Amino acid sequence: MTTQIPADSLQICATRIDASIRNVFAQLDELAGELRDLWLRLQAEGRRPSSRDLRALAPLINTTLAEHNWLCGTGVVLEAGELSDRELHLEWHSHGADGRPTPMPLNVNRQSERFYNYQKMPWFNTPRSSGQPWVDGPFVDLYGADLYILAFSLPILLDGRFIGVAVADVAMQDFERVLLSNLLRLDREAVIINGEGRVLAANTAHWCTGEMIRSFGQQRTLQLEGAARWALVECMPKVA
Repeated sequence: MTTQIPADSLQICATRIDASIRNVFAQLDELAGELRDLWLRLQAEGRRPSSRDLRALAPLINTTLAEHNWLCGTGVVLEAGELSDRELHLEWHSHGADGRPTPMPLNVNRQSERFYNYQKMPWFNTPRSSGQPWVDGPFVDLYGADLYILAFSLPILLDGRFIGVAVADVAMQDFERVLLSNLLRLDREAVIINGEGRVLAANTAHWCTGEMIRSFGQQRTLQLEGAARWALVECMPKVA
């Protein structure tokens, strides 16, 4: 007779959270594939893409928003010079006042006082420089939804050349509920922190979202899905 070893609850928690993170990136991967296919079709026609061509992405963007109401907004953000008619451009949709997906214009005119310089945003320049997915935040999105959000971004490469990112904004309060539903299954105090050491969620009132962690004392730490650069930390009881 073999004795079954109980699965480690912390590892199970980490696996479930990893699945939630990957679910967001799965939506972005589909959007990135649509953009690559569009670029290849236009390349075969012998012409450069324009902002009007990007309207072909609207059905997928709107369907994604309609099917996943935990997304505040999503779309593609292009590298400078990719389009024939505009230097910078975002094909970005969010939930409108009536709840339906709608295009959200942002000012990308360099001469404007309200210029939205997305090229300096970590969710854009980190995937551009690293070629890897990234999760930025939480931070207050002053330019868009004016919410405390996480920005998930996926670099879009065509023949090894960076052409932009697929991005999804997720309200921190919505994703925190997903994280908490897993943390509350644990018997011990545990928190999830981002790469800066800030708390994303905790299963006790000892920690607040956004709080910077300096020391936990005794702990067990599991690194979560690589693109997020997050860690699941379980506080260990003191040994007498």
